[in-house]
Amino acid sequence: MHVFPDIRPDSGPATEPVSDFVGSVLAIDGARLVCSLTGSAESRRGIAIGGLVAVPTDAGAAVAVVHAMRHGRRSEDLGILELQLLGELSGEPAAPVFRRGISRYPGLGAPIRQAAEIEERAVYAVGERAAVEIGRLRHDPRVPVSVLVDELLGKHFAVLGSTGCGKSSAVALLIGRFVERYPDAHVLVIDPHDEYAAAFGEQALVLDPHSLELPYWLLTFEELAALLAPGDDERTYAERAILKDTVLKARQRACKDPDKAELVSVDVPIPYRLSDLEDLINERLGTLDKPEGAAPYRHLLARLASARTDPRYEFLFPKLAVRDNLAAILGRLFRIPADGRPVTVLNTAGMASEIVDVVVSVLCRLAFEYGLWSDRARVRPLLLVCEEAHRYVPDDPSLGFAPSRRAIDRLAKEGRKYGVSLCLVSQRPAELSASALSQCGTVFALRMSNERDQAFVERVLPDGSAWMLRMLPALAAGEALIVGEGVPVPVTVRLDRLPPERRPASATPSFSDIWSHPPADHTAFLETAIRRWRRFQS
Repeated sequence: MHVFPDIRPDSGPATEPVSDFVGSVLAIDGARLVCSLTGSAESRRGIAIGGLVAVPTDAGAAVAVVHAMRHGRRSEDLGILELQLLGELSGEPAAPVFRRGISRYPGLGAPIRQAAEIEERAVYAVGERAAVEIGRLRHDPRVPVSVLVDELLGKHFAVLGSTGCGKSSAVALLIGRFVERYPDAHVLVIDPHDEYAAAFGEQALVLDPHSLELPYWLLTFEELAALLAPGDDERTYAERAILKDTVLKARQRACKDPDKAELVSVDVPIPYRLSDLEDLINERLGTLDKPEGAAPYRHLLARLASARTDPRYEFLFPKLAVRDNLAAILGRLFRIPADGRPVTVLNTAGMASEIVDVVVSVLCRLAFEYGLWSDRARVRPLLLVCEEAHRYVPDDPSLGFAPSRRAIDRLAKEGRKYGVSLCLVSQRPAELSASALSQCGTVFALRMSNERDQAFVERVLPDGSAWMLRMLPALAAGEALIVGEGVPVPVTVRLDRLPPERRPASATPSFSDIWSHPPADHTAFLETAIRRWRRFQS
């Protein structure tokens, strides 16, 4: 049993000096304790929000975290502490063992004291489980904080916080620690702001519209229709009906096994030729009796011809001959094998806005289907990181692109069964799908001052964690509250600072510094910007 001194008058001499104690229990309400603060100034020095205290019980010692402090009403009270019980310590004082949950509650009047460093380490220890260190306790930098790899990735996680609080750096830190420990990891980052290429250096394969390969025949009917038959009017309905029928026939025509051709659906990823699709549309056009019915066919053919010649869509409609290279595409996207570059960063910043949603939908769907159809015994687990998640899986069903929303929702609900982990990153959590976010077993909450965002996060946090939300507005950049399966207990951490060469390119330029000096060569600067602009738009 973890030995505690007893300072009650009828208990005999204490085994430790009375000055070690900082107060006593006044009230108990479930997992919440209210305590008076009565100890010496020296013993109270380390008591702070987020700090740990220990309380004796019949089972050893209960451990609680301080989440509120205020003045007491009684003259003898120096203050009142509000505590949240976390678990129990047992074993020898020199080697305490912590476990979650309370088997024996402390009694009224029980003394409390600040937890010793060895006890704090026991509370936040990960034991023999696979873990990576990511920082130090916010209130005690002597104690390291680690996240549990399997628990974090096996049940998804979210990184939430306001702009400028360090979300991108937190994501880069996590991924960097994963691939440092596991060089054969498989990570795909959807990067809408061109931030992460700088963070991983030679460890990442960076794809953009000029290097991505995602041929049209991988698209489902709904994804293809979003490009070739956008809209929701009556004419669009006719165009989509034509497209669905002709794509199905083109896939069936391309099926190598004639006996199974009739079983092929419109969404099966069988490579087919665009020339076959055009021929099928033209055949149907030629059978029309009334010329006025030709408009939907002609519009489809015109859009198809335009897409095939538009250089922005070259990764979807390549000029090379059609070939069945699905294995190579998946291997490149998901880094199988890793070959020293376990991270794929897909830079969508330069993509045409009308196809970004389609690309995200395809990638999320491919990730799920890769896991679904892989041999369970041999599957290579994959982490998919979705930045700006509120754009692709919004809380309002009428917003966003329906296929990408469904794909991410499906990943959130079922992906873990098939070895596909999802990381949702958002600066506007109140606009993020509650359904998807509630599937995240761990939440990294960085500074968040918007009350609507705080209220939304409170709804999806595990039971008993809502009290910690009051800390969010006071967090500094690079500090995070971590709650859920990925940590032994809820913890507020100061994340490790990344070296300059490993930081995402997300820092805000210093207006005062830059405006204080004229450009060395403004013509070259503008020409470089224009060259990059035209390259990504052509």
